[in-house]
Amino acid sequence: MPRLFYRLVSAIVGWSVLALQLYLLVVSAANSGLPPIVGVMKFFDYFTILSNLLVATVLTTLCLRSQSHFNQFFTHPKVRTGVAAYILITGLVYVLILRHTWHPIGLWKVADVALHYVMPTLYTLEWLVFMPRGHLRWSDAGRWLVFPLAFAAWALFWGAVFGFYPYPFIDVTHLGYPRVFLNSLFMAAGFFGLGLLLVAIDRGLSRVLPVHEPTATSVRSLR
Repeated sequence: MPRLFYRLVSAIVGWSVLALQLYLLVVSAANSGLPPIVGVMKFFDYFTILSNLLVATVLTTLCLRSQSHFNQFFTHPKVRTGVAAYILITGLVYVLILRHTWHPIGLWKVADVALHYVMPTLYTLEWLVFMPRGHLRWSDAGRWLVFPLAFAAWALFWGAVFGFYPYPFIDVTHLGYPRVFLNSLFMAAGFFGLGLLLVAIDRGLSRVLPVHEPTATSVRSLR
């Protein structure tokens, strides 16, 4: 019950703040004289939003305990750890690079804190305390690069078409493609290094703190 309660509360917080962020972006677009769809499109332009969507999805599937292929995928330790890497990078990049670039107030501040501080903390604790141990391989760190690299490619394509870049370190307009590609390489190295660290932590914890799920769906092989 403590495990389920923690996940349920975390999932509710995650979906609530995502709904709030979507509402704010739609209202902001409308206030600027733009169609609401522009706010929806921007919602899916940010890695922060996408990583939080993945976190909320994992937490929800863990609460449901369904035997569906969808649930089995998102509750597998390899997927859960990949999502942990994404949300940790979201928090770290914001704290180290982005938090000084704007100063939100009101509901924007609520969404900002929840997306960049609260959810990374809640999910990291979930990963540390409740995830089954010993199912990760060093090669998984390379596989977890697929999502952030796909996002980078999409963001550059979207920016080339519409002129909007979600983050200053991939803004081709101001930095140019060589610098953006170099920044992307550094980010990929950061993701890979964090992935290796999470595998190392998992292996260390498997020796002293084994954790078992109440069902077997989370520990089936994922290739």
